[in-house]
Amino acid sequence: MSHTPLSEKDYLALDATLQRFVAQGAMNLEKLDGFFAALLAGPEPLKPQDCLPMILGEAFDDETAFPSIKSLEQFVALLMGHWLDIAHSLRDGTVFQPWLAQDESGKVNGNDWAQGFMEGMTLFNDDWGLLFDNEEEAEALVPIMALAFEHHPDPEMRPFLGEDGAERDNWLASISDSVSRIHGFFDALRKSLEEDDQD
Repeated sequence: MSHTPLSEKDYLALDATLQRFVAQGAMNLEKLDGFFAALLAGPEPLKPQDCLPMILGEAFDDETAFPSIKSLEQFVALLMGHWLDIAHSLRDGTVFQPWLAQDESGKVNGNDWAQGFMEGMTLFNDDWGLLFDNEEEAEALVPIMALAFEHHPDPEMRPFLGEDGAERDNWLASISDSVSRIHGFFDALRKSLEEDDQD
């Protein structure tokens, strides 16, 4: 399936649209990127149109959110384009590059990305349990979970990071490898199940 990657202009348009709905609980682009990464690296690659309520929040039920059907279709096309950008990266074995935003001070936090990934995991909890049960491969989830729970009010929910956050640069740098490993785990599992079905 041929695919033309989204341009920088496309990503700016996607980001701007999502930002309009953040107050209504929509994902920002960083969180969306993590969410899509989980969908595509995980057990079953759900498509963007199947997840619009999670992506748009309350804006999904807001009839005034988009001025026309065409503008909604353009938004969904941009979502699909980003989804395909990630899908092709994972399929082709190229290095996955997470979309991580900078805050006002220029710092990259990665928390939204990791939380988006965790939201994607909730859609197939039982299947993700197969990864958690694999002690060696489950290590790929550590940097993602560390960033997702970094600011959780319960200290027991943030066991991976020291109070000074000294490890966070390592977690951020590990995201690409983690997503590739997770994708490889579930891809191998799917192929194994397909082979069993053919026997």
